[in-house]
Amino acid sequence: MIRLNNNFAKILEFTSFKKKETVSDDQLMNAVLNFETALSKQKGIISHCLVRNFKNEYANVLFVENREAMNLLHENVPSMQEAMDFMELIEMESVKMEFHEIFKNDFSVPQNFACVKCGTFFLKEENTSINSFINASNDTEKYYLNTFDNHLGHFVGNVENKKFSEITIGKTYAKTKQECFGYAENPHAKILLDLANLETLEVDFWYLVA
Repeated sequence: MIRLNNNFAKILEFTSFKKKETVSDDQLMNAVLNFETALSKQKGIISHCLVRNFKNEYANVLFVENREAMNLLHENVPSMQEAMDFMELIEMESVKMEFHEIFKNDFSVPQNFACVKCGTFFLKEENTSINSFINASNDTEKYYLNTFDNHLGHFVGNVENKKFSEITIGKTYAKTKQECFGYAENPHAKILLDLANLETLEVDFWYLVA
């Protein structure tokens, strides 16, 4: 895991994948560390870590300052040997890359987190305003999530077209999952939950490994 600065993040790249069966965990970890060394030299990078779920999938969690910095990074990746070495260990057909435009203007990547919840969905009503969506998110954090010592960060964002996301960051996997599963029982969090078309919901919880 690297953290280069405390600047506000506007873009999250969340890329899940599976490693090749012949690749050991140690090989993957070493490749990630080398990749992070190269990442640390790129403009606009805030932080990067590798997380894992209980389906034996991994994910890169990369926060950057803006879309321009993300575009520049992707232009530079083919010339980064460390990135190429890392990708050589991955089952490329398993890769799912998503870019989350963070709606919160002052989102600072938390320190010392160990769990990331990543959920994507379409809104139940297409005419739902973005402001009402953001307000529901802010109220969920202010009146629900912030009541837990485990909670470290939260935002909603846009992935593509009418696909949106909710990201929650906590100190532990178990506590973060417990809190998120309690949305339906809290009047403020339930407003946010009710905006989502649950039939389109894709959500998982990921724990920090590197």
